[in-house]
Amino acid sequence: MQELPIVPAEQHIKKPDWLRVKLPIGESYKHVRGLVDKHKLHTICESGNCPNMGECWGEGTATFMILGNICTRSCQFCAVATGRPKPVEWDEPQRVAEAIFLMKVLRLVSCWALEKRKKKSSKL
Repeated sequence: MQELPIVPAEQHIKKPDWLRVKLPIGESYKHVRGLVDKHKLHTICESGNCPNMGECWGEGTATFMILGNICTRSCQFCAVATGRPKPVEWDEPQRVAEAIFLMKVLRLVSCWALEKRKKKSSKL
């Protein structure tokens, strides 16, 4: 294993501006935030701790997760919670559709469905 050098604080290099995450602000962000909260929706933006959430929501876009926000997989790169999924919320498609309508989306590119694998002792 390679050892990394210790860099003294006075030699610390400032990160470039393009690498910094901007705080979420603006009317579009507030609108999407309000819809997600009001309709009790899940987004990969929130569940995945996406650093670009403010930018996307500020443009009025979001990637909705369907079938809850708990995944049965445990991918090392993913921040989505892992565990036993909660029961299906049968009114979720209606809530997602209403939010998409209120966002004035002309085309729906994708909704993200989490992996829900059946285990021998569990029922979905």
